[in-house]
Amino acid sequence: MSIKYNEKNFPYIDLGKGYIIYLEDEDYTDERWVLKAEQELNETPENQARALEQLRELLRGEKKLTVPLEDEKFLLKFLRPLAYDVQKAFDCIRHTFLMKKNYGKDYYEGRIKPSHIRHIYDSGMVTFLPMRDDDGCGICITQLGRKWNTSKISMYDVVALFRINIEASLMDPLVQLNGIRIIFDFDGISMSHVAQASPKHAMVSLQWIQKCCPLPLKSIHIVNNSMLFNVMFTIFKPFISKELRDKMYFHNRDWSSLTKTISPKCLPPAYGGTLDAPECEGQLLGDFMQLYDKHYEGECQTPARNRFSLLSQSPLTNVRVPFSFPTHHGGSAFWGHHIAALDAFGYDETNAN
Repeated sequence: MSIKYNEKNFPYIDLGKGYIIYLEDEDYTDERWVLKAEQELNETPENQARALEQLRELLRGEKKLTVPLEDEKFLLKFLRPLAYDVQKAFDCIRHTFLMKKNYGKDYYEGRIKPSHIRHIYDSGMVTFLPMRDDDGCGICITQLGRKWNTSKISMYDVVALFRINIEASLMDPLVQLNGIRIIFDFDGISMSHVAQASPKHAMVSLQWIQKCCPLPLKSIHIVNNSMLFNVMFTIFKPFISKELRDKMYFHNRDWSSLTKTISPKCLPPAYGGTLDAPECEGQLLGDFMQLYDKHYEGECQTPARNRFSLLSQSPLTNVRVPFSFPTHHGGSAFWGHHIAALDAFGYDETNAN
């Protein structure tokens, strides 16, 4: 298991057994996904061009918000997941950067690129499963119990982890189209974990997910949930909308329940599945993620007033993207595009109204 480079000089993790994690830089062209996008999102070249221009017009009217209006891929990561509803995409962009403006000091400073939360990846808390579900959804596991060492990883770090990972997932057109499924594993939860939770953390994280994030969360699965999890959940529950609550499933250790909503072939045996892919080592995933710090460094280099600035180019064939969604060899489940990071721009109070 190691990091290698393909013929285009893109890095990838060779997991063994034919499974890899790597980057792709192209929109989907497979007939299945093109047809699905047309049927479910009314995505055609003409409708896409029209929506892009309408969104640009709305953003031009938001004088204090500086965004890369000509970066088509940036705008599409809001439009496509929201089925080209221009007003919803505009509102989502506004909410995203108002959140950054209001909570940036606590939740952004010092936690805006993968190397800042390298210790989380090293811990093995995050696992990206190497196969998409039957409907094209990506699958991610986050372990919020035994592998979460609260003496080294704060709740602020965990919130940043979600933001950085979702920022990456939004770059993948297939994730924009099909969405993701998230598994939260609370095996080993203790009072030290419960003590990390607070109404402010709950409010900020859930407001960001529900108002700022266009990413289609197809389902959220809670496993190994104990009585202590119930205590923690009572802190978050008041901030969970009905729409999000309807996507949540509580399985505890009932793997037959989990495999009714996620194909067993995509899940490792520990979760009732048959996937034989080796699990990516945490430190290796950390090495891989850190290769793409340049994608996020626009935030580090901008003044406090959050003005947009062009990102530095990565030495890796000018790639500015964070990481891929894992896939089995020969597949097309990738993350990554030449696109500005969300944290690289925002509201500028010095602009005129």
